[in-house]
Amino acid sequence: MEQKLVSLLDQREQRTIGLLQDLVRINTSNPYSGDVNPGGEKAGQELLRPLLEDMGAHIHMFDCPDDIYERNKVIGPKNRDFTDRPNLVATWDFGGDGPTVIVNGHMDTVGIDTYQGDPLSGAIIDGRMLGRGTSDCKGGICTAVSAIGAMLDVAQGLQGKLIFESVVDEECNGGGAGTLACLEAGYKSDIAVFVDGKEGAITIGCNGVLTAAADVVGQAGHAAFGTGVNAIEKAGLIQDAILDFKHTREQQRQGAKLNLGIFRGGIHPAVVPAEARLEMNMVYELDEARASRQSTGVWGAALLREQFEQHIRAAEQNDEWLQQHPTAITWIKDLVPFSEEENQPLVQALTAAHEAVSGSRPTIDRMVAWTDACWTSAYADIRTVLYGPAAHGAPHTDNEFINLDMLLQCTKVLAVFLLRQFT
Repeated sequence: MEQKLVSLLDQREQRTIGLLQDLVRINTSNPYSGDVNPGGEKAGQELLRPLLEDMGAHIHMFDCPDDIYERNKVIGPKNRDFTDRPNLVATWDFGGDGPTVIVNGHMDTVGIDTYQGDPLSGAIIDGRMLGRGTSDCKGGICTAVSAIGAMLDVAQGLQGKLIFESVVDEECNGGGAGTLACLEAGYKSDIAVFVDGKEGAITIGCNGVLTAAADVVGQAGHAAFGTGVNAIEKAGLIQDAILDFKHTREQQRQGAKLNLGIFRGGIHPAVVPAEARLEMNMVYELDEARASRQSTGVWGAALLREQFEQHIRAAEQNDEWLQQHPTAITWIKDLVPFSEEENQPLVQALTAAHEAVSGSRPTIDRMVAWTDACWTSAYADIRTVLYGPAAHGAPHTDNEFINLDMLLQCTKVLAVFLLRQFT
C-alpha cells in the first residue's frame, strides 16, 4: 500500500505544486506585519476549506478569543484583534483504537511589502518556487493537505483520528494564538507534527523568546534654549546597559542571542524629545525555563526577566535623572521553549518514514528560534515534533523560496508516516 501511495503522489506532483502556487498567490500576511495592506489569513483558509470538505473532513472555523493569552496565563502581545481571522480545523474520525494525530501549520506570513519582486507570483525558476510564504509555512500546509488527500484515496480500514489545523498569528510578534485556541477548543492528540519545519529535518525542540520594551522619559523643551531633558540621550544610557547585558549573557550562553531591534524617539529636531522607546528580543534556553519553574512554579523566563530588570535599575543609579524617573519596562511576550526525547516512538516512526522514502536518515535537531509547537508539547503534554520542506535560511527573507524537490519529498514522507499511524 505504501508503494501505491508514493506512486499516486508521483502522479500528483503538478497538483501539489499547483496547490502551493494557489496559496502563495493569496496575500495572507499577518495584520501586524507592518504592511500597508496586510491580507490576513481568512482568504487562505477559504481556499483550503472546500478542498478538505471534498476529502470528507468535518470543518470547524473559528476566531481566537481576544483574551486567548491571558486566559492561558501566557505573556503575549496585548490588544491583538482576531476578528475575521479564523483558524481552520479539519477532522477525520476513522473509528477504532488507532491514535489521534494533529498535523499543524500556520497560514499567516510576514509582510510582503519588502519582498524583492512579486511576493505573490508563485513563479518557478530552476526548481524553486518564489514568493512570500513558500517556505514559511504554506509549503508545509501544502505537504499536509496533499499527503492527507493521497492517503485517504489509497488506504482502507484506517483507525484513529486525524486533526489538521491551519492556524493564525504565529508571525509578526504573534505568540501562537491559533494553536493555543485549538488546544482550548478541545483539539488534543497523542502526537503532533508541525509542518513548519525545514529541509526534511525532524526538529524536537526550540528555545524560548522574551520580548521587552523599555520606555524612557525626558522633559520636552526648545532645542535652541537648551532646556528640557533629552530622552534620546537618556535612552542611550539604557542602550549601553542593554548591550552590556547582551555581551555578558552571550558570553555565558552562545545560543541565547539578544537583539535590540527598535530605538525610537523624538518628534522634530527643534524639540528636545520627551520620550524614547527601545524594544528587544532575548532568546532563552530550556534550563532557564526549568530553573524559573523550580523558583516560581511557572515554566518560562521569570528569572531572566528579574535579572534584566535588576541590571537596568543598577545602571540607572549612575544618572540622577534616571534614578528619579526610572525606565518603564514592559514584557510584550514570553514564549516558552520545549524539548522532546530523540528516542521516543514519534521520532522513531517519522525517521523510519523518511528513510523509506528518501533512502537516508533525517537530521534530528533543535530550533534556535521559537515555534508555536511549544504549546502542544510544554503546555498540553502532547509529544510534538516539526517536520517540513522549508528551505534553510529562506523564511522571512526578501527573496523567500522553496525547493520543489524537497516539497514533494516531504509530502511523501508525511503521507507514509500518517498511513502507518492509522493502519
